[in-house]
Amino acid sequence: MAEKWRCEGLSAALSLTVYALVVGLLEGVFYAFMALGLNMVFGVVRMINIAHGDLIVLGGYLALTMFSSAHLSALAAFVVAFPLFFVLGVGVYYLFVPKLEVSSDPEMFSFIAFFGLSMIIESAATLAFGYYPTSLPFSALVSGTFYVLGHGVPKAFLVMTALSAAMLGVTYYYLQMTRMGRATRAIMQNKEQALALGINSRLVTLMAFAFGFALAGMAGVLAPYVIGYIYPAEGTFITVLAFVIVIIGALGDPLSSVVGGLVFGVAYQLLQVFLPYLAYPIVFFALLAIIVAKPGGILGKPEREV
Repeated sequence: MAEKWRCEGLSAALSLTVYALVVGLLEGVFYAFMALGLNMVFGVVRMINIAHGDLIVLGGYLALTMFSSAHLSALAAFVVAFPLFFVLGVGVYYLFVPKLEVSSDPEMFSFIAFFGLSMIIESAATLAFGYYPTSLPFSALVSGTFYVLGHGVPKAFLVMTALSAAMLGVTYYYLQMTRMGRATRAIMQNKEQALALGINSRLVTLMAFAFGFALAGMAGVLAPYVIGYIYPAEGTFITVLAFVIVIIGALGDPLSSVVGGLVFGVAYQLLQVFLPYLAYPIVFFALLAIIVAKPGGILGKPEREV
């Protein structure tokens, strides 16, 4: 009897491990997408956008509003989010960045400026949507469930992962294959040398900054399916999560967010399955350890510093 119980226990543990790996990989692709905009903005202006999580919350409210008021799919909100948040990024860039770049302490003043932006977005969202959490139904994206060794997973996760992977692919193509993208990478690697080569730093930085905002808004449309709910004060928590993912990869290298997202997604799901009460404490303790040991991220170059 004891042998039978032990075999059943091992079978259940194996089943849960496979389930956690599958869901962790699916969510990991989204986490990579969620952190991509934060890393893109830091890469070109060397400023941490503390309002990144608030932009994601706004994206979630965009999807909720379009679904509840016009019965439009989250796919429509995903498409609409790009131009809306791109334009918002252009406006914020001209409002903050040129003045911050020539200030006496750009890093400190950027913290203050983006913190102020975060508070403005949170206050506006509270006035518009109320304080209490709300959620976006799976039917806004796709209904149904598929099973992994008997454990149910919403089909919306498959669509969410496909959309996230598509945007990661678009970003890869932009950075690697286009003239503007190659100029963006040149500025990320060494701005002085890029200027010496005649690259229009202002235009390239503006495009990458606004693109980072657009990515955050699009990720926000999908965020309720992973995080489960949205509320105005959630932005700070999401920014911290995105920062964890960026640090796992490499600060200032947008494509390294893929590594950070997958590692975070799988590790978090395994912790949720086997140590649910310690999942977030372990994640944030790991973040502190990484910041102390390698402030530029696990894959970051040694010379990069926060």
